[in-house]
Amino acid sequence: MHKLTIGNSDIVDVLSSCNIYLNQLNRSDLHQSANLINLNLIFDCLNTTNKEQIENCCLMFKKLFSVLSSNQVFNKYSLSIERSLHHPDNIVKSTVLAELEKLLMNDNNIDLPLILICTLVDCLSNSDVSVSFRAVKCLKQLKCDEILSSPQILSKIRTLMQTNSEIRARIYDILVDWSMSVDALALISSKGLFSSLIPDITNPDIMMQMVTIQLLVSLGITDHGFDYLNSVGIIRGLYRLLSSSPEELNNLSTAILNPIILEFFIQIALIKPQLIYISYPKVFTVIYEIMNENDGLLVNVATNSIKVLASSWECKLSLDIPAPKLMIDQYQGKGELDIWSLFIEKLNNIVSGTKTECKASAIKAIVKIIQIENEEICSRNDMIARTKKWYKQLTNDPFKNIIYKSCSLPFLDIQEAGYEMLLKLSEQPWGQEEINNFPLIMDLVLKPHHSDDYINVKTLKQQIVKTLLESETSRDILSEDLILRIHNFSYTQMKTNVNTTSSEPGMLVEDMPQ
Repeated sequence: MHKLTIGNSDIVDVLSSCNIYLNQLNRSDLHQSANLINLNLIFDCLNTTNKEQIENCCLMFKKLFSVLSSNQVFNKYSLSIERSLHHPDNIVKSTVLAELEKLLMNDNNIDLPLILICTLVDCLSNSDVSVSFRAVKCLKQLKCDEILSSPQILSKIRTLMQTNSEIRARIYDILVDWSMSVDALALISSKGLFSSLIPDITNPDIMMQMVTIQLLVSLGITDHGFDYLNSVGIIRGLYRLLSSSPEELNNLSTAILNPIILEFFIQIALIKPQLIYISYPKVFTVIYEIMNENDGLLVNVATNSIKVLASSWECKLSLDIPAPKLMIDQYQGKGELDIWSLFIEKLNNIVSGTKTECKASAIKAIVKIIQIENEEICSRNDMIARTKKWYKQLTNDPFKNIIYKSCSLPFLDIQEAGYEMLLKLSEQPWGQEEINNFPLIMDLVLKPHHSDDYINVKTLKQQIVKTLLESETSRDILSEDLILRIHNFSYTQMKTNVNTTSSEPGMLVEDMPQ
């Protein structure tokens, strides 16, 4: 390494040789070498415009930083690191920031010099996304109170927030991450750093609106975060922007924003279903109404929203109540239905319709609604009674026209969704009754088919067989003939697997244990 101190023209060769040498070391030897090398010499080699020399330096940083502790790096090289973040070549800044992030993730209790933190903040304005993105990740690792207690850093942050919406979004990303702490959110709010949030969710810049709303999701699902956003009017503001009107959805900005705003409320509803139902019922009405749209993308937004909501049994229980009036008013049938039953009715229409691109997602949404979970919030019998009630909302012989038809179609995504639905039925007594009443479905499960080449479908078929064989209720529900067919299939599969294993090199059938 002493050759790096000599101003000769072979410095690139020296660095290249060092990299070759370091590549050959195991981690223990690399750690020993890293402790012996003065990294300031490598930092000094960055004072050049020679691209190859710069790249060799960056390679060495990646290797050596990976085995050094945070204390070693920051105690010995803080000044050199800070200087490197002013380097004109963004590959240097990006490389150093990436290594800093790893070090800070391993130990975020390090006290960084003020000048280094200021430089990290400055990197947020870099036009190279690889630099600004890594600066964001580094700053997230630092403690909010230590950063915002510095007038110099606070002033820099405020100045940067006024620069443009793109830089402000990067700062929001950091602030929201810090705000997962109650105390940090209180501090950020007291410094006025969230004062631009309301203008930004109605910003003429559609991208700024999208990014801001998406960033607020993680804050909104926390109790203290929701309370804060509610107190400053952001929840109500977003609620006003939510729309299902066909005329409004023809507007490009509304069409783009609506799914993002809906996702915001869906994520909160997953945690606070009762609150959203009582205070923001339009959320469910919007999902219900956009399933009528001709736009397949909007329909998939609705079906995906239902899948998210139905992934939680707590949410399913909380919303097993009379649907909001706006939903009931549009329902063509009789009686007062719960939210899930109305969703099922719309999903049934989508599956029966002509939009092939929406069928798989709609079936999978039904699957989520009718599946039971191993949860303690209610009894298994209670779950089964509810899922049966929701399944019965499907009309026009759903077993034949949804499950059997889907499993028979040549579209793998729809076929997979059909088998997923069949699997959920095989787990429940009422579903086993449906299977027993339509034994033709088991021909698709038990007989070889070209779709078996698709591992997801093949696995689902095996799970259906396994579930029916192991079920405590299937013997009393399924016919003897059907049970025998399933047993024979399972035995044949087991023999096939044994023969396949026995034919592997080095193993003969006669060598297998009896």
